[in-house]
Amino acid sequence: MAVCLLLSGQVIGQKPKSKSYSKSRQVDPTQLLEDARRIMAQDPTTAIRLVEEAISSTRRKKKRDLALEYEAYLLLGNIYEQIEQFELAIQRYEQAAETLGKKEMRRKAPIELSLGRCLLALGQLEEAEQRFNSCLQITNDQALRISCLEGIADIQLQKENAKQTVLFLDSIENNYPLDSLGKARNEARRSQVYLQQNRYSEASESFKNSLNTLPKNQEIKESDYAPIQQAQKEILDYSGSSNADKIEAQSNVNLNFSRIDNSDEKQVIENLKIADLYEKDENFLEAEKFVAVSKTLINPGTKAAVAAEVYKKSADLNQRRGEVEAALDDLEKYIVAKEQAIQDEELALRTQVEIVKGQKQIDIQQRDYDLEEKDRALLASQLRTQQIIIGLLCFVLLGSLIYFYFLYKSIQGKRKANQLLLLKSLRTQMNPHFIFNALNSVNNFIAKNDEKAANKFLAEFSRLMRKVLDYSQQDFISFEEEMELNQLYLKLEQYRFRDKFEYTFENEVSANRQHIEVPPMLIQPFIENAVWHGLRYKTSPGKLDVRVTEAKQQLLITIKDNGIGRAKSKALKTANQKKYNSTGLDNVNKRIELINSIYEKNYRIEVNDAYPNTEDIGTVVHITIPLNAKNI
Repeated sequence: MAVCLLLSGQVIGQKPKSKSYSKSRQVDPTQLLEDARRIMAQDPTTAIRLVEEAISSTRRKKKRDLALEYEAYLLLGNIYEQIEQFELAIQRYEQAAETLGKKEMRRKAPIELSLGRCLLALGQLEEAEQRFNSCLQITNDQALRISCLEGIADIQLQKENAKQTVLFLDSIENNYPLDSLGKARNEARRSQVYLQQNRYSEASESFKNSLNTLPKNQEIKESDYAPIQQAQKEILDYSGSSNADKIEAQSNVNLNFSRIDNSDEKQVIENLKIADLYEKDENFLEAEKFVAVSKTLINPGTKAAVAAEVYKKSADLNQRRGEVEAALDDLEKYIVAKEQAIQDEELALRTQVEIVKGQKQIDIQQRDYDLEEKDRALLASQLRTQQIIIGLLCFVLLGSLIYFYFLYKSIQGKRKANQLLLLKSLRTQMNPHFIFNALNSVNNFIAKNDEKAANKFLAEFSRLMRKVLDYSQQDFISFEEEMELNQLYLKLEQYRFRDKFEYTFENEVSANRQHIEVPPMLIQPFIENAVWHGLRYKTSPGKLDVRVTEAKQQLLITIKDNGIGRAKSKALKTANQKKYNSTGLDNVNKRIELINSIYEKNYRIEVNDAYPNTEDIGTVVHITIPLNAKNI
């Protein structure tokens, strides 16, 4: 019925306009709730949608706003209760209560009162009484306590427990200051008690007192005079009263009606009730008067269903009087109004569907939100567990890494120590052969009885030996010292084989590069190899060129001879020479590999034929030395 009343403006007039909102637009949820309160009486569907949007906007935030959720669900409960969707209202009131903490129990009192009213409307009397009693236990607010006691009194009325009802009504009147409206409601309830006791005259008197007690010049809400309406209905339906008594009671209502509801539609309804009573009493003349008054009160705001009842009643009375044309005219108006009433009912039904859809949408959002909360809680729990496990694994992994790091460093240290030992061993292996070759040269001079040449050679040789023995104890020497050693060695070899070859030694390296450090005896084995295995066997005088250049952050040492070449030299060697040559070349290559590995260098050696298309193809050796400082 309440939904139909809310839609009364759609009979002939227009649908109430409401403020339009876009879900995509960010709106303050508090403002949405205020707008919903403002329009809930005229447009409950839009009000529900606004509250739904407010709830959605709060849930999009990281932190839950429980205070706003409380206001939203409480407002939803009020809207559903207003349109008599009591079961939906109960759900929303309970959701509002769930948002309250233990310290906010006093705020729960209005919810308990509302739940009691809804349960009472659904006929669940025991549950309703529990809610009213709960409200009384947690609040000291007089208005709330009066409402709860009135609710319990209504429960006792429905149970037809007259004695208990009177006790509660007396308790209200004796313990609380009641205004005129409160007294009127209590008198109306006493009227109902008297009817249950079949004391009609006392009931009628109490009902008159209730009407006379109503405040004057004050607009009264429908919910506030609901007990008075219920008393009126029971008096009119009371089987022990005569029709004249009912007419009198209804007349008393009409006399005081302006205090309750002075709307034209409400007056039409009350006039129709009197007309019905006069018609049952066969006083058709009086009935026609009230119907005529009702017809004059019909306006564009009157519900089509009410207008249809007036025209139907008028058509029946006109037909009874023989006024056929008037009856037909009323009947046509009745048909039009009835069709409009059917449309209104369909619209009301659609409105109910929209309300249920809104309810489902909010329930879905709530379910989704609850699932998200559970998922977040579960994820947080899993995350904490994972963090603990990962922390332990990281600790174990870190311990393992530290262990393997020191193990690796230990292995690397041992490996490097072994490599250094091997490198030193390879380096010292260079000395015996060098000394052996040099002594052979001295022996050669002595054999030729060339004492002077032998003495001169020995002097230069002793100088070279001091350098070789001194450098052999070092991992690196300066490039300048390496060049001096090789120049001195070349000088001695040319002196010994002066009839075999000539040589040139060009050092184009800048002065600031002379101090870079290189491995000792790196170049000498290749010069020695060129003299002893290439130039010595040549029939014509040979030539040896040693050139040192600088380019692209590296030194390039080129040792080039026009000797007989590697292939012929290998064919002419004795078994002992072949053994040394293999050992000597392997020694040099191993030293380079170890130096590159230990000190992270990039020394390179490349050996090729110098003159491939000639008889004496010779040999060219390219040694590449990086210019960066040593990295020990």
